[in-house]
Amino acid sequence: MVNQASDALRRMLVARQNVARRTPFFSHLVFNAKLEQSDRRPAIWTNGISIFFNPEYVKANDPYIEGDFLECVMKCALLHIPRRKARNEQKWGAASHLSVRPVVHQYFRQHPELEKGDGLYPNKAVEEIFELLPDEVGDFPQPNDEEGEEGDDEQQGGGGGEGDNEEEGEGNSPPGGDPADQPGGMEDPTPEQQEEAEQAAKDWQRATQNAKDKAQKAGNMPANILRLVDELLPTEKLNWHDLIRDMSFDAKSMNGRTWSRVNRRRQDPIMPGYENDVVYRLICIFDVSGSIDVDTQFKAMKTEIANGLDQGIFTEAVLIAVDTAPKYDQIEVANCAEDVRNWHPRGGGGTNFQSVMEYVNREYPNAIGAVFLTDLETNDFGRAPPYPMVWINFGSNKRLKAPYGRTTDYNVD
Repeated sequence: MVNQASDALRRMLVARQNVARRTPFFSHLVFNAKLEQSDRRPAIWTNGISIFFNPEYVKANDPYIEGDFLECVMKCALLHIPRRKARNEQKWGAASHLSVRPVVHQYFRQHPELEKGDGLYPNKAVEEIFELLPDEVGDFPQPNDEEGEEGDDEQQGGGGGEGDNEEEGEGNSPPGGDPADQPGGMEDPTPEQQEEAEQAAKDWQRATQNAKDKAQKAGNMPANILRLVDELLPTEKLNWHDLIRDMSFDAKSMNGRTWSRVNRRRQDPIMPGYENDVVYRLICIFDVSGSIDVDTQFKAMKTEIANGLDQGIFTEAVLIAVDTAPKYDQIEVANCAEDVRNWHPRGGGGTNFQSVMEYVNREYPNAIGAVFLTDLETNDFGRAPPYPMVWINFGSNKRLKAPYGRTTDYNVD
């Protein structure tokens, strides 16, 4: 038994090395995984802290070890265990398999029975798949215990490295039933492991972010994995209040000095002062498509613009309402806070930003920046302006991101 466990561990270490060699992303990620031998379950599984392997399974399923190991790594990296929260454990386990395995199979083999569900839920996050699955446990897609005994000789993309021994056969049929007992399964940490599990989740998140950064820097970040990772890692947390101020400060820092205004702080020697006749124009675009109460829903934004004018952060705010096109008759050039407060645009049409961005580029090419308050539910964002652009998302879908500029959430706290 000792020799068998030792052989299984060596095979797992070889699998880890083979996975690391496949892409830079994997190479910076897989060594975060702690390997532990156990016979508590029949295959290879994880609790988010360690990756466990049953030596009997490793011995009998040599061609699939890389794929099974990678599935566990991806589930750890994507935090599938803490993301479950109060959802049904078995249903979540099935959704997790269906989310991760199609990615795994683009790099390594698993048992052919585990590959049959690859096309069922393409490009969907685990939460989305969970909602689409039936509630009845027996209806979850499961491997067929009675088929695939001989494997699939034509299946390509297996371990392909050290430790593979195709002559020993294609392995046994994978365990069925409980998704946790399948290869790549998950189990919750014990109550005594909760603190360790929380730390492991933080470690995995840092490792995943680091692996993503390194792979992107190398120009070799797989798009299919990037999609899954972007669902996990939080988008850049930006304070839209600060971004509006930054636009003004950046513009003023580039403002030229003039000898017509002496710098009062520097009299010895006499130095030039800043020009005071420069217009610091901020473009403020409001998405008024659908049933939106601008005065209520955009109150914090209007207050911020009004305060900016009062404080001299910018000297002019161009207020533009848009649905499928700019509301030209409602455009307001505000020079004081009262102008902003008295602006009450109307809307209610569809959503298309191409025309408003053409208008902004044509009529206001010299603004200090633009802010666009919207739910980002459009297929046409138009052309980027020649100055900083901030998209402020007031919608419920916080995963949406504009194709240019910076995107942040509309927090009014």
